[in-house]
Amino acid sequence: MEPPTITKKQEKKALSGKKPKKETIKNVLAKPFKSYWPLLTPEDNNHLKETLTRLLPRLKNDRIKVPYSKIKEIPKCERKKFREQHATLEPLEVNETDRQSLIFGVNDVARLLEHREARSVLIASDVEPRLFVQHVLDQAVLYNVPVLVVTDLREVLKMKCGLSGAVIGLKNTIKPDCQLGLIQQTICNIYENYPVPETHVHYHRRQLKDASTIIISDNEDSVMDKSKSVIFVSDSDDEREIACKNHLRRGDKKRVFVPEKSEPSAKSTTFMHLESSSCVSNINNNGIHYQSLQVKRIRGDKNRNKRKMERFKKK
Repeated sequence: MEPPTITKKQEKKALSGKKPKKETIKNVLAKPFKSYWPLLTPEDNNHLKETLTRLLPRLKNDRIKVPYSKIKEIPKCERKKFREQHATLEPLEVNETDRQSLIFGVNDVARLLEHREARSVLIASDVEPRLFVQHVLDQAVLYNVPVLVVTDLREVLKMKCGLSGAVIGLKNTIKPDCQLGLIQQTICNIYENYPVPETHVHYHRRQLKDASTIIISDNEDSVMDKSKSVIFVSDSDDEREIACKNHLRRGDKKRVFVPEKSEPSAKSTTFMHLESSSCVSNINNNGIHYQSLQVKRIRGDKNRNKRKMERFKKK
């Protein structure tokens, strides 16, 4: 007599049958702008690494390592002096200006960009997740600061400077004829090969920021160049008198700011059509278009636990 068997359909309905888990799919809103990640090519990366290795100054000596067989018989209170005498430390050949011109760390570099004191920024390519340094990239694009993503940046900084970091910034106080100035020139030359995409969130703001430039001239009259969007302002005696009258305190009995007399404006009853408005025409001429949020469907990662176990094994 043959043993009773059940079909696959009956096995699925049974309590002991393995039922597949329901796959959860979520709808999320994502920004429509393209992210900017200027990762260097192998040729540019090697060229920049050679420049950094050759010109970066030494900021800190390595930690003194003494074999325990030599230090175990010395009292703990005297071990620090013994380490300093045992190790041969190389003198740090770096001046205070170069030391203050190199800024390490994500927060310090972001603050440097906010104060508009950064000349260039380098970011390590092994930063995970990239969200930690995304605001640094966006700020660099907004303020027109060259930013590059370098492979093996931590190793180069640790080997040459004695310090490691995910982000390093160079100040705008660097002189062009010094070693850091040569590094800055190399970064600017390489940065020209990695333009910012037009779909970046700060691309049009960056262009508008460049266009709003005011140049003061002593001899020329007030001229507005529409092609370059640059305003030349004359410096005549009348304008100097108005500026001093409005903004400077000449005495204790006078006001600091004296406003000009304004003429009473009557309310206009004429109807202005929206399409004929000057504001609408300016917006259309700038080429800035509204971009709606994107809806993306995401699901859980099946290999998440496997990657966790691999990380624990590496540790």
